[in-house]
Amino acid sequence: MTILETQEHSWRFPLLGLDISATRIGLAIADNSLSPPRPLFTYLRITRAQDLARIVAWVERYQIGAVVMGLPVNMDGTPGERARWMGRLARELRQCMDIPIHLQDERLSTVEAEELLHARGLSHNQVSEEVDAVAAALILERFLREQHHGNIDS
Repeated sequence: MTILETQEHSWRFPLLGLDISATRIGLAIADNSLSPPRPLFTYLRITRAQDLARIVAWVERYQIGAVVMGLPVNMDGTPGERARWMGRLARELRQCMDIPIHLQDERLSTVEAEELLHARGLSHNQVSEEVDAVAAALILERFLREQHHGNIDS
């Protein structure tokens, strides 16, 4: 088991990254601090209650130590309605599980994910299918990069 410790937090790997849009949830996982996070898959959202239940099931299935959710702030960094909605969802998730849930600025993660996938030569349909999971991996990568001042122990 690998633990990432920073001045403020301690997490047990793996970390689950979530990129949540109005219609889909992209998932990614970071197994440790030495390997880049990897996209898992994209889930088509059903209802809020079912989505919460699925997230809890994924946390159990992958034995997740912490969840990192993308926070859709405005380009100027201020929270808009989607950011407030995500904050409410994070509070609901915290009530469902006993692991840390973090919100990470996700500005331009989808745009960056689309560019990466197009650069790999994927078709428009393939990009649409994979973009949310790749964005979730980018969100996790940013989160880990911002926490790099901590100590890493095995």
